Amino acid sequence: MRSTDVVSGYDLWAQSYDHCDNPLVAMTGVAMRRWRPEGRRAIELGCGTGRNAPFFLARGFEAYVGVDVSPGMLAQAARNVPDPRVRFVHADAAEVPGLCGFDGALLSLVLEHAEDVAPLLASAARAVRPGGWLQIFEIHPRWRAQGGRAHFDHEGEDLYLPSYLHDAAAIHAAMADDWALVSVTDWYADPAASPKLGRRRGQPALLELSAVRA
Repeated sequence: MRSTDVVSGYDLWAQSYDHCDNPLVAMTGVAMRRWRPEGRRAIELGCGTGRNAPFFLARGFEAYVGVDVSPGMLAQAARNVPDPRVRFVHADAAEVPGLCGFDGALLSLVLEHAEDVAPLLASAARAVRPGGWLQIFEIHPRWRAQGGRAHFDHEGEDLYLPSYLHDAAAIHAAMADDWALVSVTDWYADPAASPKLGRRRGQPALLELSAVRA
């Protein structure tokens, strides 16, 4: 097993990211089909290849901004979603400058890579208007505790990205006074979404949290 940092890892993963069987991405897709975000402007912190931008556009959002620290992932995102309503910004998601007034923020499979999630949640709060929403999808802490973590194959070798366990209580505490927690949902592995989830049948795979900007 070999580890890599977030930027280098995602730069290497960028070209194949959308073409591999990623069980957590698949489970997030299942969960998002039941999610009904409201508003006109959304920001995603840690947008990767821009896979979630079409989700917002299809629901009538007039603007989507995706922020990511990996140039490789952003280059792929720009190719994937060449739409004038979409903008991609190269920045650390915890230190996004000058972006505010959004109706909501999405953090999808991002918190795993942060030892301290508070800066990311504070960054989302700065970007979202009062009363706006925050939606989080993350690897379930039980799966992480059993050794699950983000990794990919590169030239025949598994590369593992930095990964930290965060349960709902820890994420809620890190919201401080910025966010009011609305709901927490455990999503159980659905083998129909990804063959790799077959061995986790009956076990939690994804953690979903919804909150409102105070």
